[in-house]
Amino acid sequence: MKCPVCGSNSLEVIKSKGKKSKELLLKCEECGNIFREVVDVGKLVDTRVVVSEFEKSHKTFIKLYEDKTIYTGDLVDVDGRKAEITSIENKRGGRVSKSSVDEVETIWASYADIPARVGISVDFGGRILSHKVDVNPEFEFTIGEVAKIGNIIFKINSLKTLERKMRKGFARASVTKRVYGRPVDEKRFKYDLTSKVVVNEEE
Repeated sequence: MKCPVCGSNSLEVIKSKGKKSKELLLKCEECGNIFREVVDVGKLVDTRVVVSEFEKSHKTFIKLYEDKTIYTGDLVDVDGRKAEITSIENKRGGRVSKSSVDEVETIWASYADIPARVGISVDFGGRILSHKVDVNPEFEFTIGEVAKIGNIIFKINSLKTLERKMRKGFARASVTKRVYGRPVDEKRFKYDLTSKVVVNEEE
């Protein structure tokens, strides 16, 4: 939708009414023009969601408009709680970063009101020390950076996300399943995860 006066698409919805089609009262944020527009909002369809809460996950369905486009990172309402879309599978079996709802097979999401729980594995030449940490979902793990847990200082070598194994780059905690590293003989480190540890276990 665009303002009929100046052509801007920066619009504020002042009032909305209707279900199948909505009559909107809009105000252009550029020139201040106020005008009405009728839009067809499409049909609500049940869309399958697998939502995670720490190690547990459950399947449910949410109602979305079939012509709506969703993106990874979007927030959706699941069981009355906000959840972030972490992955989308379309009906062709592919993982995509965006899709129209009518092409979606499954949405993967994690609740946005809890920390992200991420596994940390440090390889001591065959002996693996494994931990789980709770961090802010926006926290970024970067391959090549040095981190600390307790008295162990290690360099991140690779990441396992919901979709792939990574050997370069970075990923947000919300989509990271496990961080792999090796101990290094360094004093400096980028971040200290000691206070974030919730589980210690040896593999």
